[in-house]
Amino acid sequence: MFTDHPAAFPAREIADVLTPATADEVAGIVRSGRRALHPISTGYNWGLGSGLPVGDGATVLDLSGLDRVRALDLERGYAVVEPGVTQGRLAELLRGTTRIFNLTGSSLRTSIIGNALERGVGVHRARAEDLVGLEVVLANGEREHVGWWPGTSAVPRTHGLGPTLTHLFTQSSFAVVTAAVVRLLPRPEEVRVLPFTFAPDDLADAIDVLRSWTAQRLVPPTTKVYNPLAATANGVQDSYLAHVCLSGAGEMVEALGSVLTEAARNSPLVAAPASAADEVVRRAYAGEPDPADTWFLRKSQGCPADRFDAERGLLMFLPIVPFSGEAVTLTEKLVRDCCASAPGITMNVLDSDTLDHVIGLGFAADDPAAAEEARETLDRLHQAFAAEGFLPYRRDVDRPVAATALQARIGRALDPDGVFAAGRYAAER
Repeated sequence: MFTDHPAAFPAREIADVLTPATADEVAGIVRSGRRALHPISTGYNWGLGSGLPVGDGATVLDLSGLDRVRALDLERGYAVVEPGVTQGRLAELLRGTTRIFNLTGSSLRTSIIGNALERGVGVHRARAEDLVGLEVVLANGEREHVGWWPGTSAVPRTHGLGPTLTHLFTQSSFAVVTAAVVRLLPRPEEVRVLPFTFAPDDLADAIDVLRSWTAQRLVPPTTKVYNPLAATANGVQDSYLAHVCLSGAGEMVEALGSVLTEAARNSPLVAAPASAADEVVRRAYAGEPDPADTWFLRKSQGCPADRFDAERGLLMFLPIVPFSGEAVTLTEKLVRDCCASAPGITMNVLDSDTLDHVIGLGFAADDPAAAEEARETLDRLHQAFAAEGFLPYRRDVDRPVAATALQARIGRALDPDGVFAAGRYAAER
């Protein structure tokens, strides 16, 4: 059988699709001797292959039926969730409580675990930083807990005593993850998103100002910068747009807002109308779920999550870039040189030294020639950025990363019989 597949990626031959509903069922499937299992959470990894395995012959293990929130501890600030739990579902459970979850700018229907295992980026921090512990099913069918787990100690800690194994299972195909402990953030007293615009000619100077603000802790490392095409989703035309989020005690937010407004007067950054960071955007930073998925629909030109692969052609390129005006100016040149038309780009500040770029190559889903052109453009981007040392932090299914010798040894030790299909990371064992 062949899977339904995103328009940008060739179809894969699939041996079977299994839909377990519990972790015990997952363990039973693994013990049954089925080979080349390819686990997915909800399959919404758009632009990177969605639910497709790397190669032919895999059995897809669809974990969307594992959708329980096993535990929710507001006092200690954690939740235990299964792969089918969406970010919208957890955010809804937290509505009106003392805690929020680190949402992403994607659809509320996306999986928390799937995105965290991919090391995606939320509005407050990288999703990998939300992970505290994992429940995994190993190749022999045994279930193990790695990292921190309720009952092991009173305080959830990302790093415990001794070797910490949690991130052995992020961006890998060494096991099936059936649950995760994720950290919850304290609900801030106030959340304000300040929008600033700047002209394309001021890109380098504006980025350096934002870096200075971040390095001096005037703003947290959560700023997002949208290029002129991406900024149109927030009602801004012909300019770059930066969203600077301030959150915490009301007095602090008010004071920092005044400081930044004054500092911007001596910079290329111009305070934008409030509509450029409206209530929809503010609620996302505040962890407040929007059942209408408005922010995602703005970015997807109105296409809902469950129709995206069928109706939208998309390839994603996700490089990590130094947080400097010089580096960002270079990335803009590389994009112009590689792309026939300007793509939408979102830059996420990860810390005072680092940005990631989310570069989306859209095309008509029903146009094979357009899909081929997008693939060729993506090839050029990979080559051009790699030449500068700007490597992607996430890969698509057509570009798996060969395992290092040590990764291959670990893979063989954990999965000597090849129960799990080769993944995009440490793919060859």
